[in-house]
Parts: sequence; structure tokens; C-alpha cells
Amino acid sequence: MPPKSKRFEEKTNKLRRLLSILRKIDNRERCTPQTLSEKFDTTERNIYRDMNDLDAAGFPILFDKEFNGYRFADPEYQLRELGLTSDELMALLISHQVARSIGKPFEKAFQAILKKVHTDTSRETQAKARRMEGEKRFFVGIDHDEEWFKKVEKQYNAINEAIDRKVELEIAYKKLKDEKETGRTIAPYGLVFQYGLWYVVGYCNLRKDIRVFALDCIKDFKLTERHYSIPADFNIGEYFKPGWKMRRYGKPVEVVLRFGKEYAAWIKRRKWHPTQKIEERKDGSIIFRVTVEGTKELKWWIYHWIPFCKVLAPPELRKEMTDEMKAMLKVYGKEHER
Repeated sequence: MPPKSKRFEEKTNKLRRLLSILRKIDNRERCTPQTLSEKFDTTERNIYRDMNDLDAAGFPILFDKEFNGYRFADPEYQLRELGLTSDELMALLISHQVARSIGKPFEKAFQAILKKVHTDTSRETQAKARRMEGEKRFFVGIDHDEEWFKKVEKQYNAINEAIDRKVELEIAYKKLKDEKETGRTIAPYGLVFQYGLWYVVGYCNLRKDIRVFALDCIKDFKLTERHYSIPADFNIGEYFKPGWKMRRYGKPVEVVLRFGKEYAAWIKRRKWHPTQKIEERKDGSIIFRVTVEGTKELKWWIYHWIPFCKVLAPPELRKEMTDEMKAMLKVYGKEHER
């Protein structure tokens, strides 16, 4: 008697063969015991058994001598095929581009899905997918470096394993501005892709709080056997909302900006933050208000709109940016003197 694993493999292979035979008959391909036995590297006797099994399962299959092949007894009968709408295909193709931007493993996964679309869906869907791919009608502009993910792939896999097993991770962490590494023990809650980089958010035993760590700053890591649980009320998307993008620190502060009419329309066209409020002025400018925990990331964004954006509040941020711009002018002044 063959071992269970071998019997399972035999049953799996037979199931795949039966499904493939059904698809061939449904596609009106000429199937005979000989062609099928050659296709699946088995005996004609096994093919006869397959046909008996399909008949017993309720599939109306007969051998048509004129056609010289198997077909469904009812010419109108067909298998229910998986069909995707244009919107569903569009979402899949756009997701494929996003996956390509965030790392090779994700791109490969979507390539495998698209391969199934081209083989396991209706002929109409397959034709539609080929047409949409050929037109190359989508482009997703996400910053990425195809080689960068390779540098953090081991960290990414270890963090995923830690989350799956709910075990803490010991890491050696070195911030870009620090000279020394620090040892941390973290309980990973989730992974985040932002600014073209991967981060992990989780509880840090050293800081006794939730922290965010850049994967490329994790220089070494080790899975422990110490288990943890993610708080039931933790939501990774909600966690970042109080900040501008990634950073959260300090008490909430309201930032008030005035955008000149030159770029007011650009600011009004989209939602930049959940707390934003916009007040339109008669001269075409707008007042933009937002409340954030920490202004560093928001400051980077403000610089993008200078000189058409003015900080009205808080005064601390206004002074900080004024001092930085004065320092910038000194640097550029020295370059001009050369």
C-alpha cells in the first residue's frame, strides 16, 4: 500500500488531469484516448477510467465518431468559465504595476496571477487581457529601485515570519544619523511602504511604545520564541493618520498655511490629510489648516511649494523654516561667489 503522501499526489494529479480534460472538451479541442494519454503521459486505460469518472460525476460526455473525439452530449452545454470585467482586469493590471514597484516577490506573485488569467479564464477574458496588456494603458508613478528590495528582503521575510508566528524579533538597529547600533526587541504589528522604502511598525520594548523602523537600518535580526499579541484595537492605517505621513511625535499642533493663487487650485484638487480645512479668499489665495503630531514631514512638503506657500502658524515652525532658508541662502551665496 503506497504511503499517504504518494496517494495524495496521485489523487491530486488525477484531479488536475480531469479538470484539464474538461477544459479541452469545453474548448472544442479534438480529444481521443490516444491524444489524451500522450498529453498526460498515462495509459489509454487510465483515460477510459477518467471518462467513466467524469460521467459518474454528472458531466454529459460522449465519443463522437464523426468528430473523432470526445464532446459534451448537449452541444449547448459548457462549463461555467471565470470571467473578469474590464474594471476587474484594470485593477489587476494596475496592481501589477504597484507590485513591480515595491519588490520582486510581489511582482512574481502578480505575474503568476496574470498567467492564470491567460489560461484559466474565459476566452473572452483572455482576449480582453491580451488587448489591455498590449495597449500598455497604465503607468503607476511610484518611486522604486528594483535592486533596493534585495538589500532588505531577508529583513522583510523575517518580519513576516515573526508576525505569522507572533514571536518577538531581536534587532540591531542603526539610524542613518547615529554612529552606534542599538539593540532592540520588537513585536512587529505590520509592514509599511512609504517614500519608496519599507518600514515595520511595532511595539519597542526599549522605548515602551509603538515605533517605526526602516528595514534598511536593521543590520542584524533574530527571531525569538517569546510570543506576543497585537492589540485588538490597533489599526495600522489609523495609527499613521495623526501624523503627516509616517512620523508621529509630540502633542497635536495646528499648522496654518497660505497658498498664493498660483498654486491654490493644485492644493484644492485633492485630499492631503484627514484634518485639512480650506478657506478660499477673494484674491484667489487659500488658507490651509491641518492638525498633525509633529511638523517635520509636513515641513518637507511645505518646502515643495515655496515661495507660493507661507507659514502663518505656529510661530515655532515659521521661525524654524526661516532659519533654514537663511542658512540655505548662505550656502548658495558662497557657491555664487566662486
